[in-house]
Amino acid sequence: MRSFEKDYKYLLLNLVPQHRLTPDRRNRIKRVVRVGDPGEIRLESILALEDLCRVDYFQRRPTQTENDDVILTYVRNNGFYQLRLQLPAHEWRALGHLEDTAETPAAGTMAGSARVAASIDIMPQVIKSLSINDHRHSTVDRLESVLELLPEWLNLPGGRLILDQERFGEWGGERRWVKTLTSKTILRNPVYERCHRSGRVEFIDAEAAHTLGINEPEVPGVAVEDGQRVAVVPLAAMGEFCGVFEVWVLGEDIDLRRRIHVAVEMFEQIINNAARLQTLTSIDKLTQIYNRHFYDKQVEIEIERATRSGGKLSMLILDIDDFKNINDTMGHQKGDEALALVAGLVSGNLRKIDLPFRYGGEEFVVLLPGTAEVEAIHTAERLRSVVEESTAFQDQDGQIRPIRVSIGAAVFPDHARTEQELFMKADSALYRAKRKGKNRVEFYKD
Repeated sequence: MRSFEKDYKYLLLNLVPQHRLTPDRRNRIKRVVRVGDPGEIRLESILALEDLCRVDYFQRRPTQTENDDVILTYVRNNGFYQLRLQLPAHEWRALGHLEDTAETPAAGTMAGSARVAASIDIMPQVIKSLSINDHRHSTVDRLESVLELLPEWLNLPGGRLILDQERFGEWGGERRWVKTLTSKTILRNPVYERCHRSGRVEFIDAEAAHTLGINEPEVPGVAVEDGQRVAVVPLAAMGEFCGVFEVWVLGEDIDLRRRIHVAVEMFEQIINNAARLQTLTSIDKLTQIYNRHFYDKQVEIEIERATRSGGKLSMLILDIDDFKNINDTMGHQKGDEALALVAGLVSGNLRKIDLPFRYGGEEFVVLLPGTAEVEAIHTAERLRSVVEESTAFQDQDGQIRPIRVSIGAAVFPDHARTEQELFMKADSALYRAKRKGKNRVEFYKD
């Protein structure tokens, strides 16, 4: 049985309400997390959940056996939040038969159990999906793993997410239970638009759903029955509409709406966590636009997307003219102000799908997905003009000091076949703009 140590840490630090535990238990958790011994971390996970059962926060369902293992299921009282743990029967016995006693096992027994080599499997797909520390899985991957577990976990068969392509399209293509569409296409469906406007779950019968193009997702082991309806719920992340959750249901038991609400909360938490993580790792602190690290990752995605769709990708490279003179005459603090101002002007005059990056120093890169040369020229000229006309930058005496930028541009695949070649061609165009007197836009020419 495989161990997911970081998932146990996430369980203890994020899913267990510390304020409900005794001071002694909280201190134990702090110690084992700090020391990092996997056996002790696994042990404290069970003991913390058992303590929460004693204060009626969780309720443990009767233990089940599977071969030589014991299955433990902890359910949040007055809700459907659930954790399932699996461990060898001998390790459960070493814990002192907690199902038969409310007493905590003796310290010697606990220490002995912590050294048992076998591990506990804490629904790793769910914990991994909620964790913001797992960089290997995309947001869509995490959402897919939760959707896969809905039939067993919340008794919600046939769930599917329809997500805003502009937010989630970078992972490309459709998944088994996740579909991406533009927000306009999503809201063109009257059911989706109505639930978005009302902010509430909308129920629609199967025949009407089929008429509107809402079909049952193919969920392994789940048969769609006669008389089913589809429930549609809007999703909001970081305060903005980002898609809908649709699930096929039979009847409407008293807890159905609550189970749907729990699922939606999980999806929104995963999306919000991903957005916060992206902010932490991908945003340049000074300019508040994307950084070089995120550029290196995203440009490959945009090249791949343009290749797959047969579309265009334009790249603009902007450089602040005479930036060294700003630093030398007014100081580096004013130089930082100039960088932040230009970044704000650039990002504020782009489409939602365009991507601005601080590449390094006074140099910026803008990726324009789906944009050919003519449109890219208009965008580049607009950005140059907006910066030139700004009166927001002032010297130490309060006098307006104009800022100018030079811009070089190239288009994939017209001018280049790779990311490196595209950057080189746009950079060559930028160099030509500098040679021709600065404060101008130049496109790459063969």
